[in-house]
Order: sequence, then structure tokens, then C-alpha cells
Amino acid sequence: MERYGGQRHAMTGVILAGGQNRRMGGQSKALLMYEGDTFLARQLAELGSLCAELLVVTQEPERYEAVVHAFSGESPVRIIPDLQPGRGPLAGFQAAMRAASYEELWIVGCDMPWVDAEAAKALSELRSSTGADAAVAKIDGRLHPLHGVYLKSCLPEAERLLAANDLRLMRLLDSVALQVADDSFLERKGISPEFIRNINDPDEYERLTGKRIRF
Repeated sequence: MERYGGQRHAMTGVILAGGQNRRMGGQSKALLMYEGDTFLARQLAELGSLCAELLVVTQEPERYEAVVHAFSGESPVRIIPDLQPGRGPLAGFQAAMRAASYEELWIVGCDMPWVDAEAAKALSELRSSTGADAAVAKIDGRLHPLHGVYLKSCLPEAERLLAANDLRLMRLLDSVALQVADDSFLERKGISPEFIRNINDPDEYERLTGKRIRF
């Protein structure tokens, strides 16, 4: 199932929405509004255009059920919990890799309003062409694991790191066969690097929308 002629990849799209949103005063970044939709709704639409299955990883399913229920795409969506709550994105990777119906996962953070299916497809093709376990972008010299493509084969290493209380995603990237899409690769593909941009705090959100978050 590849996304040619409207078909989707045999891939699971994953939105990590398990953070505590401290810098947002507890307000969920997934539910911030941009151009008339929540970040989550925008992401479901974009991931759903490529992936045959969607997962939202969160400990607060009631916060997101309305957005998920309103999603009108063809890809089924499941809301699943972290298996190790409070242990960061790596625990979200673990939960998603255990729950996914497909071997390949496109994983994004919920604070990224410009996730890009074309970027994910390019990463998937790069990963597949080399037999790597994962592919992520490297923009301005920095790796971006939270808009990456991963195989389930990364799960044992993720679980080993969790067991060792080493929760850094960069350690996972160091420990698996990784392909990197650098600035020149993305430029050749005609892909804007905007897809890796995230909104971390109220000031960034105000610059984006002109609106101040009310706590």
C-alpha cells in the first residue's frame, strides 16, 4: 500500500501527546489552534494522507477524543497510553511500536503544526533503500528525531534504554542503523525544512498566531 494514486503506505502514523506541557501552563499543545484547526487535527489529516493506521499516544484520552472522533479521514485512529507514563518520548516510542499494526512508523511530536507527508515519504524511501532501522532529518547540523521514520526493529533498543533509565532519544539514534536526510537531500527533493518546526512556549505561539495563550 503506497501513497500513489491516493493509496496509503503500509505504515503507522504516530502522534506523541503524552507530555506535561509545563511551558504551556498545562494547556495541551496538541489542542492549540492554527489556521482554524487544532494542531492535532492538522496532524491527523497529514499523517492520514500517507499512513494506513494512526495512533495517538497519551495518558489523557478524554482530552483528545472529540478531535479524533471528528477526524474524517479513511485511516483508523486509536488512542493508546504510554506503558511507562512520565518517562518522555522514548516511552511513547515503546508504546507505539508495541501497538502498531505495521512494521514502519512515522512518529511526530504533537507540537509540530507543519508535519509533512512528502518529507515522511522521502525519509521512508531513504530508509528502505539502505535497509536502515530509522531515518530522520538533519537540518542546520541538528538531528530531528520527532519527525522520523522508524521500524519496529528499534523496539528492543528502546526498551533496553528505558530499563537503563537512559531516556534520551539521541541515544536511540546512536544505537540503531540510522539514515540521515540532510539539508541538501531535502533541497533536491523540493521539501521545505519547515516540517521540523515546533511550538514550545507561549511566546512562540504568540509569534505564530498573534494570540496570547490565556492560563
